[in-house]
Amino acid sequence: MSRFFSRPILGSVLFTFILALFGASCQKKEQSARREIQCVHLNLKNEPATLDPRKGGDIISSHLHFLLFEGLVRLNKDDSITPALAKSFEISADRTVYTFLLRDAVWSNGMPITAFDFEKSWKDILDPSFPSPNAYLLYPIKNAEAAKQGKVPLCEVGIAAKDAKTFVVTLEKPTPYFLDLISFCAFFPVNQQIDEEYPDWALNAGKQYISNGPFILKEWKHNNEIVVVKNPLYWDQNRMRFNKIHFSMIDNETTALQMFENGELDMLGDPLSPLPIDALASLKKKTKVYTNPVGGTTMISFNVDAFPFNNAKIRKAFAYAIDRESIVKNITQMDEIVATNAIPPVLKNNRYRAFFKDGDTTQAKTLLEEGMQELGITKEAFGSVVYYYTAAELNHKIAQAIQQQWQSALGVQIKIENLEHKILMDKLIKRDYAFAQSRWLVQYNDQMNILERFKSKMNSKNYSNWENPEFIRLLEDSFYENGLKRAEILEKAEEIFLSEMPICPIYHWVMPYIVQPHLSNVGMTSIGEPVFEPLTLENRKALR
Repeated sequence: MSRFFSRPILGSVLFTFILALFGASCQKKEQSARREIQCVHLNLKNEPATLDPRKGGDIISSHLHFLLFEGLVRLNKDDSITPALAKSFEISADRTVYTFLLRDAVWSNGMPITAFDFEKSWKDILDPSFPSPNAYLLYPIKNAEAAKQGKVPLCEVGIAAKDAKTFVVTLEKPTPYFLDLISFCAFFPVNQQIDEEYPDWALNAGKQYISNGPFILKEWKHNNEIVVVKNPLYWDQNRMRFNKIHFSMIDNETTALQMFENGELDMLGDPLSPLPIDALASLKKKTKVYTNPVGGTTMISFNVDAFPFNNAKIRKAFAYAIDRESIVKNITQMDEIVATNAIPPVLKNNRYRAFFKDGDTTQAKTLLEEGMQELGITKEAFGSVVYYYTAAELNHKIAQAIQQQWQSALGVQIKIENLEHKILMDKLIKRDYAFAQSRWLVQYNDQMNILERFKSKMNSKNYSNWENPEFIRLLEDSFYENGLKRAEILEKAEEIFLSEMPICPIYHWVMPYIVQPHLSNVGMTSIGEPVFEPLTLENRKALR
């Protein structure tokens, strides 16, 4: 059976936003007879970690991958999943075999895109020696996890190019969200021949950087700027009506805002380049700040194997003592959703269930006393525990506020220390920490993208190193259900998760951004997908 259906994927939210924004901002002036090469300017808060979609793991890299590459299916503005490089597909009766028929399309160097490119790219990710933080996303595929762990050879994985145009994927079991899943950029192919002949092709712009998306990489001055230009060989030319995108790399939020106010940037905001937290109040007064809930959460990760958070009562005491309402009102200031649950409501059809009470200092004190008695410690023991966070302005203010709340509510003094993003990530992945401020942003629109991280300690994104047999069983059961029954099973799993509190949710994100006044009629759906119909452009000067 062939089908394409309406299911959003939030991992590519900003990509669609960029396409829509660029399509308006870079269109040729209808009143001008002279054909102008136009460009839109954006800012990245930091250098992408990689421009190889197989190796991506950070938000900045992912959004570049969505511009430069494309996969089997794509997300549209109306939240439907429709064909991209797959012209059509069939699903077996037991919902475990997907057969994709590829359309006639070529790489940016003119070579045909084949099923063999997909096969090699996906199997590369599952090679035990290949560095890919997102490898776990492929684990619904038959033998994928076993292959990544070196237990079976790659030839036994359920990924096969039947011929140049036919790509067959066999799953371990029915996976209700599989089409949403493969819309994410980790599933985009790279050119097999180029990858074999030039292993370092993705390190710089140049003739070896071959892609298949709507843009190609023109320039990459590391830690300075990236320029992408329209791909003249992209199969869907009607999709694009602009020529060039220039990304600056300014990590200072205030400087980036000044560039926007000077007309040097066309858009500013999360997640590519955050708005300065101290400027939000004034921005709201003088310009339109657009916001929309997305599948992202700011939280605290506890290392359940590290003292003193190897005690669940201690973890819950620290979580219950936080006054999230105060943080949202006085620090983040964008009407974020207080998180007394693990799953953002946008992933649950906007259904909100609180699993604990916000700022429950009475219960927090009781749990702290019980936990300390079980561990045989006093409050002085917490003085040596360090709370890590990244050095961004917002994170610093949140860390300071939580530090003060813990001291006031629990009578414990915690050390806080800011780290560079890469250093903190290294600590989280290596479990070299006790607790730390962290975050997630879903890569596809399903609760499983969050819950599956905690299915195994082997998952590099299971920073808490937490496992629970009943939690695992519930996740397994959910694969064989749909609709309300599946939702009920996953909610039971979430309840178990928060009863042991391996992470402490603080707030669920809204994505704030601003655009230049020459762009009008900008809106967003409730699931975080931007809407630009109709979108008009007024008095826009051509950019060189």
